[in-house]
Amino acid sequence: MTKPVHMSIRDDLRMRITVGEWAAGDRLPSETDLAARYGVARMTVRQAIGALAGEGIVVRRQGLGTFAAERLPTRRVGALLSFTEEMHSQGRDVQSRLVKAAVEQPTDLAREALQLAAHAATVTIKRVRVVDRYPIAVQHSWLPCARFAGLDAEPLLEDSLYATIEGRYGVRIMRARQIFTATVAGGSEAELLELKPGSPVLQITRTTYDGANCPVEFAMSAMRPESPIETTMERASVRQRRERSSAGRAEPTGEADRAGLTGRAG
Repeated sequence: MTKPVHMSIRDDLRMRITVGEWAAGDRLPSETDLAARYGVARMTVRQAIGALAGEGIVVRRQGLGTFAAERLPTRRVGALLSFTEEMHSQGRDVQSRLVKAAVEQPTDLAREALQLAAHAATVTIKRVRVVDRYPIAVQHSWLPCARFAGLDAEPLLEDSLYATIEGRYGVRIMRARQIFTATVAGGSEAELLELKPGSPVLQITRTTYDGANCPVEFAMSAMRPESPIETTMERASVRQRRERSSAGRAEPTGEADRAGLTGRAG
């Protein structure tokens, strides 16, 4: 069977980007120019570019055109590092754009996760995480105000929330529970991430704990879907699997509470 025309164009454009005809960050010819080059309708070119955008090979920027995608960083789930530490370990330039830092009442989800009493306030920090001048994620963090008073008024140490918590407040971060969900970007998130409203994003919900197992941060992040996430898993021994299976049958609620991925942000 003959391959659909838009798929042939997709493959040709992918090959040209791969061999370096357009380097990362370069603007591709307009849809009109590409349609003329391939002798097809603009709609056919649009389908091909849409497929490449879905693969993360190109990035559409509203009002600017289509660009060869930068090599996006990999988020690794396993070690509890701050976002800044993780990106620096990959040789990336990472910056934060502060959207909001304020003392306010948290959402119901944040209040529950932080185990706060009614009417207890939180320090809320909302940032756009920028890697190699490219917006990767919007992070919204809530922390107990009683424990982190003044956090909203001072710049973060090393541009890292985790470094600030540990260096300025003496709180040792020990673990985090994360949940990953596919969703769509709202208007504000889409604008900050340079996406169209309703574009797919990866939502990361995280609760971070100190050495005494007390929650110190609840965070919700929206991350561009092109960024890969790498996990490392080890198969438990037969004995460990049997013990976990027995514990799950005996205490289903407690086991569900302990389930989740250990990861990082900050």
